[in-house]
Amino acid sequence: MSNLQLTVHEFLAIMGTLDEHMEKTGFKGESAIYDAWYQQWREVEAKVEKLSMMDRADMLFDGKVTINDIPAEHLAEVTVCIKEQVAIHTKMIEENDIDADPDDLEIWQNRLAAVKELKKDS
Repeated sequence: MSNLQLTVHEFLAIMGTLDEHMEKTGFKGESAIYDAWYQQWREVEAKVEKLSMMDRADMLFDGKVTINDIPAEHLAEVTVCIKEQVAIHTKMIEENDIDADPDDLEIWQNRLAAVKELKKDS
């Protein structure tokens, strides 16, 4: 098994999106990473919310969350989540959304490439 390292921003975005999906199903859907990472998500989110704006920005993009010994099942699910983020940001750019940011898209594309490489190695 491999270790997966995400920025705090990536981790919170993935878990927030999963939370939205779970809420839509009345929390009856299945998500291995949602269940496994839920407590860590809430703890990280609480820490971030207590920070000042500048410290929060630093934590989101410089802080790291490491998932040790990530099982193949979790790696597959996180890959799907990252692909969804790539699709969201691509669509925003294509639609000239005011919040569209090519740098955000590049971050997610790079993370997807890194996770695919991690999958090869595991």
